[in-house]
Amino acid sequence: MAPTKTTKQNLFLVFFSLIFFSLTIPAGYAGADIDASWHEALVMAIEKNFVFGRDFIFNYGPLGYLNTGLLPKTVSHLLLVAVELFTLFNYLIIIRLAFAKAGTKWWVVAISALLIFMPWGFIADTSFTLFYFFLFWLLHAQQTRNSVGLLLAFILSVLIFYIKVNLSIVVYIIFYASLIYFYIARYFTLRTVIILAVLQILLTYALSFVLNVDIPAYLGASMKIIDSYQDGMAVMLLSQAELLPLLLFEGLILAFAGLFILFTFQWKSLYLYILVALTWFLSFKQSHTAVGHYNIFGFFLFMSPLAVILYLFTADKYKIWAGRVFVAILVLQLSATQIIRYYLGEHTLKGYALTYPPSTVAQSMKEGFKPSQIIDIILQKNPVNYLNRLFAYHYEDNFKNIPTKLPQTLLDKIGNATVDIVPHQVTYLFFNKLNYNPRPIIQSYQANSDWLMKKNGEKYFSKTAPEFVIYHVESFREQNPFWVETDLTKALLKNYQLTDTTLIEKDTFFVFQHQAIPKSLKVASTNGIIFKLDEDINLPATDNPIVLSANMQYSLKGKLARLFFQPPYLHCLVTYENGKQENFRVIDKILRGGIFVSPKVTTQSEAAAFFLNSGKSNPKIKKIRFWAKYGRGFGENFKGKLEEYTMPR
Repeated sequence: MAPTKTTKQNLFLVFFSLIFFSLTIPAGYAGADIDASWHEALVMAIEKNFVFGRDFIFNYGPLGYLNTGLLPKTVSHLLLVAVELFTLFNYLIIIRLAFAKAGTKWWVVAISALLIFMPWGFIADTSFTLFYFFLFWLLHAQQTRNSVGLLLAFILSVLIFYIKVNLSIVVYIIFYASLIYFYIARYFTLRTVIILAVLQILLTYALSFVLNVDIPAYLGASMKIIDSYQDGMAVMLLSQAELLPLLLFEGLILAFAGLFILFTFQWKSLYLYILVALTWFLSFKQSHTAVGHYNIFGFFLFMSPLAVILYLFTADKYKIWAGRVFVAILVLQLSATQIIRYYLGEHTLKGYALTYPPSTVAQSMKEGFKPSQIIDIILQKNPVNYLNRLFAYHYEDNFKNIPTKLPQTLLDKIGNATVDIVPHQVTYLFFNKLNYNPRPIIQSYQANSDWLMKKNGEKYFSKTAPEFVIYHVESFREQNPFWVETDLTKALLKNYQLTDTTLIEKDTFFVFQHQAIPKSLKVASTNGIIFKLDEDINLPATDNPIVLSANMQYSLKGKLARLFFQPPYLHCLVTYENGKQENFRVIDKILRGGIFVSPKVTTQSEAAAFFLNSGKSNPKIKKIRFWAKYGRGFGENFKGKLEEYTMPR
């Protein structure tokens, strides 16, 4: 007897589950790059019982390791397994509901599920995956009037709150707005709404004690990061020739979804349309702040699942057209992601093909293809591999193969004393098991506003300041490497002494040591200035350092560009006393807090001269000029001030 449709569907769900466990692992190990550094900083913050929102200020919260996969020593990897099982449960529920809606066309759903999920998984970011499930259960609760959906949405919202705080602010607003709407529209009783609202508040508050979170500070700091994130992190990493085809695909996806909503519009579906539109916009903003291959890839990965939501919760009389729109968006997603793979493969067919195998296999394939490499892929991508990691994972294995062993003289010097590292290489401290005591904004590229810089400076001026600071001058996205962390620099000048240098991975780092008696650091003079874009600002002729602060506001056009895509970039043309010129990207909110505009410090040797002899031998800045490619994105006149500092000797 031939298997029934239900049997075939159940067999597919089993197959899908095997694929799921073939593409994931129950826990990860530490890496050695800029992102791995904050993964490891998060782990050390948890192990040292730092208070999130005060001691540790970042996009991610105390459950952020559920997103990174790198676990603190005290957390069992079985927690990650539980989250993965919960994730799979949600996948299977969504697929089964899509089967029911598709009827005899269920096989289209099955194929689509595999195309969406493979080969990189559903949505790379765990927090956005949970956000997607949160939206699904809210819509399911509205459609079925079953409070189980609301309960799951409530649990997901609290989980997201402690994983990624900036996203959770949006989630909490949606949750409470949805509860109000559900009551007004009579989907749920007032009692149900009040119980869930109270439960969410109580659970959020209770977990703050367990997870060491100062909720007001946690939310307040997150708002500051959100406010400055666009200004400091916006960058265009794609060429115009690469970006334009992808924007075309994005426009087509938006057009298909928009036209479908327009021609099938129903007021009772307005809640669905608002959630879909808001999610599309959030995904767009997340991926188009730093416009790079992987970020845009992530945007397209999210589009088909979003179309699934549109399909599932559209009225049955429009389900055929909703299905067609989904298929169209899926085809557009698959086409766009193949183009991105071609870009990642250095615009060659061989490079494109090598974006599919695991990185270790792809590396060996570059030297030539061997049949054994196919076996290597199968060995890495199968559920047995998941089980092997499940039973073989040990936290201490992170330290079996240390990628960077610090010089023994440095390790002996620091010993068990507290230490921080500037600007971002926390991985060096993690692998060498040093006593980590960081500034709250743990990586300098994230301290991209006057408020965030001040928080780091307060730490270094406080009684809990680290005893040692390992320091390196390194630029980030065309910025002047010294025009950041101004308050931290002042603290180094006043409370620390440069006592040593060390070589790490072929880079020279300074070693600052905290001093019991602070040195003198005073403002000798202050001059107010008023200036415009493309206008020279002459700096005082002095051997003393000069700090420039200015309030450079966006115009209405600039604010709209910042909201819907990227802010207009601000630049500064620097003219040195020898006539040479250099151009730097400037972050408006950093400028508000002040920058050491003179003398010149762009290299490690110039930094040494600055900290050791007050910068008197450094090249001086004669004048500067702020400019923007899109000048209409800024106001007309700006106010600022120049402060001359007398340095400690």
